[in-house]
Amino acid sequence: MRTRSHRERVSAAAEMELWLGPSPSLPPAFDSDEQRRETWFRHRDRLMEQHGSRGRRPVAWWRYEAGELRYPGYDRERSTLYAAGALAEAERAELLAYWRAQFDRASAPGFVHCEGPGKLLHGAAARREHFRWADIPRALVEAWSAERRRSARRIRELQTAAPQESPR
Repeated sequence: MRTRSHRERVSAAAEMELWLGPSPSLPPAFDSDEQRRETWFRHRDRLMEQHGSRGRRPVAWWRYEAGELRYPGYDRERSTLYAAGALAEAERAELLAYWRAQFDRASAPGFVHCEGPGKLLHGAAARREHFRWADIPRALVEAWSAERRRSARRIRELQTAAPQESPR
């Protein structure tokens, strides 16, 4: 057995395997999947506190607790957990604030998204790629875009309804 007793801390190698998954260049930290599972649940609270925040989960969480959810990859993890209702309220609020800031940033006039050296995107293409990069759920992008259109329309209505001052 490569892990320590349940009264002791989990080894660094075992913790890394629970967090990131098995290393392709190191021997396994566990003798069996059952041992890995037991260690996960024994140390779960601390590991979740350290590695399960901001819309991210350790590999062991995905393996042993995600139920029907399948790990979508790092780039789509946050939106998947959000859509599944698998985020704590504070974590959800933190992500919503981050996503809204990214949405507003990309919606600003003159926004440019860099796809790599010499690959700059402008306009709608830049916004689309930035939303994808930030992993903003499509439903939020649609709702916030509709909100912006309504606000812009209301501003135009108020401007046209305001009496125009004549020059003297």
